[in-house]
Amino acid sequence: MRNFFVKSTILTGLTAILFASCSDPVSDTVKTDPSADPPIAPAIGIAVTTASADYSAANFEIISTDNYSVRQNLFPGLYTDNAIRSFGGDVYILERYGKDNVVKYNTTKTAIEYQEAVGVGLNIQDIAVISETKAYISCHESADMIVFNPSTGKRVSTIDLSRFNTYVGTDSAEAYPYMSSLAVYGDYLYVACQRLNSLYGAADTSLIAVIDTRADTVVTSVKLNKKNPMSMDVFGSKLIVSSSGDWADVTATTSGVEMIDLTSNKNLGLIADGSAFGGALGNVVFVSSEKAYVAVTVGWPDNYIFEFNPQTKTIGAPISGISDGSGGLAYYGSKLYVGNRDYSSSGVAVVNTSTNIVERKISTGMPPSGLAVTRANPQNGEDPF
Repeated sequence: MRNFFVKSTILTGLTAILFASCSDPVSDTVKTDPSADPPIAPAIGIAVTTASADYSAANFEIISTDNYSVRQNLFPGLYTDNAIRSFGGDVYILERYGKDNVVKYNTTKTAIEYQEAVGVGLNIQDIAVISETKAYISCHESADMIVFNPSTGKRVSTIDLSRFNTYVGTDSAEAYPYMSSLAVYGDYLYVACQRLNSLYGAADTSLIAVIDTRADTVVTSVKLNKKNPMSMDVFGSKLIVSSSGDWADVTATTSGVEMIDLTSNKNLGLIADGSAFGGALGNVVFVSSEKAYVAVTVGWPDNYIFEFNPQTKTIGAPISGISDGSGGLAYYGSKLYVGNRDYSSSGVAVVNTSTNIVERKISTGMPPSGLAVTRANPQNGEDPF
């Protein structure tokens, strides 16, 4: 069952290759009680960041899951290097490399509450909101995890992750662990550390750092088999991690998806490497214990969405009708939402996860660049759309 914090990620081909520091981590979910899944709050929409084909302009939209109507032009002038996440009825957009801003949009009030800078030169990557007053923000160009108050829009403190810096303790040591995607399960925050080199190439062994959110202390880490983790998602007590690998790896053998048991913080091993999918892996979402989806870049601009079974480690065929699914993945109910950036049919594709058939395509002002499901109870029975 899905939970209240839902997010998706972006892997945007050429942009990601040229600016690995701007790579979007990925999907993850907050589970507030490890022993039981909470009831799902009503979905009120799919929050969508959009970007022009050349990434010279960006905006923000919300699609109703009831009638698929679209509210466009909610943030003209949005910075193009961004990531979108949600918590309840609030949408958080990170304006990343060169900006380091957090934007909060309230879907009930249909208004931007703030646009706040959290530092300078940090290249913020992801945000995991665990309550109305506490969140965490990962940074690519800092060894400090930011503890953030989403109610005020202000940073509260930091957590030192320098022990995970690339090649720490050697002559080749880098200044950062290159944090990317975040995931939350119970009282623990899971932080993907890419451990790149200064040229943003895959270098040291990638790992997941584990932080106790009650004390904001690092408790352990889990080594990964593949390089450059980009996206994560939680289902039950399992975490799947999608790694894109080294950009120079044309065989995609340094890319792959693996699974971690969150009750023991043990890596259960590789599900499949990128070569089995035919390319470098990006966004990943869990649908059930036996079904997940991942975006695979098989050659610019071809980005296909594959179903795979985390239990049997089998891979299905790519979803027909989506040729550039790099614009984000999100899941709610029985539907998979895919940001299709294909120039001839860009928009959000709605996929029936029982049949893997695209049921409809929803046009957006510009091609999608990221998706997140927002959940909240409308005030006084009002339709937020």
